[in-house]
Amino acid sequence: MTSDTDAIWVNRAKKAILLIRILVGWVFLSEGIQKFLFPEALGVGRFTKIGIPLPQLMAPFVGVTEIICGALLLAGLFTRLACVPLLIDICVALCDRNSGRFRLVGV
Repeated sequence: MTSDTDAIWVNRAKKAILLIRILVGWVFLSEGIQKFLFPEALGVGRFTKIGIPLPQLMAPFVGVTEIICGALLLAGLFTRLACVPLLIDICVALCDRNSGRFRLVGV
């Protein structure tokens, strides 16, 4: 009896992980593409407005990173490796949103 319930929970966990991977991959892929489609609202213009250093370099870099790593997550390739840059990306976004850490004085 225990092995049947264990198998059911393992199957549910695999399905949940697949769903989360697809949703997270889709969000990052679409956000990365939007940084190039709408540069003033989501790309260089936004990075300049919130005070991230070198916005002309960082916005395209973050966009390409989100596109590549999001696509890797969607495809299920190198998922653990692809998550590392995305975790750094989201941590910087959260730190900036909550503390204003990247605001430059006098700019």
